[in-house]
Amino acid sequence: MLEPQLGMGFREIIDWARYAERNGYGYILRSDHLLPTQGEKNRDSPECWVTLGSVAATTKRVKFGPMVSPIGFRNPTMLAQMACNLHAYSHGRLILGLGAGWYQEEYAAKGFEFPEIQVRHGQLTEALKIIRPLIEGRRVDFRGKYYRANTVCYPYPRSRMRLVLGGWSPFVRRAAKEYANEWNLWNGTPVDFKEIQQSVNKDGRRIEISRAGLFFLAETSKKLQRKLNAESSRLKELNLPRSIRALRKHEVLCGDIDEFISQVIEFTEAGVDRFYFDILNPNDKHMVDLLTKTLNEL
Repeated sequence: MLEPQLGMGFREIIDWARYAERNGYGYILRSDHLLPTQGEKNRDSPECWVTLGSVAATTKRVKFGPMVSPIGFRNPTMLAQMACNLHAYSHGRLILGLGAGWYQEEYAAKGFEFPEIQVRHGQLTEALKIIRPLIEGRRVDFRGKYYRANTVCYPYPRSRMRLVLGGWSPFVRRAAKEYANEWNLWNGTPVDFKEIQQSVNKDGRRIEISRAGLFFLAETSKKLQRKLNAESSRLKELNLPRSIRALRKHEVLCGDIDEFISQVIEFTEAGVDRFYFDILNPNDKHMVDLLTKTLNEL
């Protein structure tokens, strides 16, 4: 899966979606943020669901969705309606990623209330009680502390819509076990994912575990270090080092081709079902082409 980072323009996002389709990727996902989360704020940050509609219209096979949509941006009933409509329009290709939200600055900039974490967790729980049945084609009659709903979504999905929850917190782990088809985590080590698989999938109902994160790949270590040096300003924005060894300590997939393959295999054996590779530099087509070639050889 490819996941373009913020700072890309609208056309770049569509170009990457077409690239993903041409090259056999299963997913093209979008971060749902209203401002760039690092560095200069006066950069392109197209609204997530607008771009997803365009991805649906310009591709035919690749699946797509938000990774993830903070529940505080949209009423859950409306979000479910949007998801059902886009899933139906794209012939069953949408996946719906949800989260509690964390980036206070974008809430303030756009006029949204940013409550304390316990409230955001309560809002997400109620939203899941509304959204899960609606995306399954069922009617919801719900009155909670934060949300109400008495509706059904039309057109409702004729095929299953995957629901993904993102985040490392114990709350998200519990919510994922109850409501989600997939639990997505940023970075992490093989030891982390082995423990997660053993704890989450021990009671009969299986959910898939996915890993998202940046990657850096080159044909040799020398070429890789030159690439990292060239990306020093972007890495600095993310508070990341630019040496190979230091990036690995920050849990970033990073290496020459053989090292990269070994890392992917190690995570797979530890229980990672799916990888989401975040594109840091949208102009570095060479590194993504090399990723495509490397993954095809696995």
